[in-house]
Amino acid sequence: MDSDPEADPQPPLDEDAPDLECAICFSQFDNVFRTPKMLGCNHTFCLECLARMNVKSAQPNSIQCPLCRGFTPLPNLGLPKLTTDSTVLSYLPAAMQRVYSIRFSRNKGRLQVKRPNEGVPPLDAQTVSHTLDVGQPSNSGSSGASGEQQGQAQGRGCLAGLRRLGRRPACRACIMATTVLLMVLLTIVVIFLLSSRR
Repeated sequence: MDSDPEADPQPPLDEDAPDLECAICFSQFDNVFRTPKMLGCNHTFCLECLARMNVKSAQPNSIQCPLCRGFTPLPNLGLPKLTTDSTVLSYLPAAMQRVYSIRFSRNKGRLQVKRPNEGVPPLDAQTVSHTLDVGQPSNSGSSGASGEQQGQAQGRGCLAGLRRLGRRPACRACIMATTVLLMVLLTIVVIFLLSSRR
């Protein structure tokens, strides 16, 4: 029995909708550490990724766009005061419409949610941390941190990136498929070696 295509119409896609994921980390924007921040070139990235870029940059007073390589000078009050992309926020769920006030301490490599004013609902403690480490500034490595400590910090960053990737369904499926394929290949090799000994 053929279904009538007109009987089950699909909702039209909003062609004007902005990308709701950061082009660097591919995480969905929110209203806290992944607030969509617009650079001078009109490219939008999450605050967390921009903070991670800034702590590794030799130019702490500007951000270089990873897409067009243009530089955006940082506001006097710091990275969190970059323009928030209100168009992206308008497409997020209603609970994510309010932008929290965030502080960025470059010398500590930390983003921190300011204490909310009276009457403002607090962050959900189960889903949102009040601080986020984004790494140490690049010049702190020369002021006494050993190569071993730097390697450990980079390893933690890699593990965090792998954990974040592991949360995506497509990545999980790819990891599972690769694991199954490796197990099958290993089984074939073992069977081949056992049969060649006879």
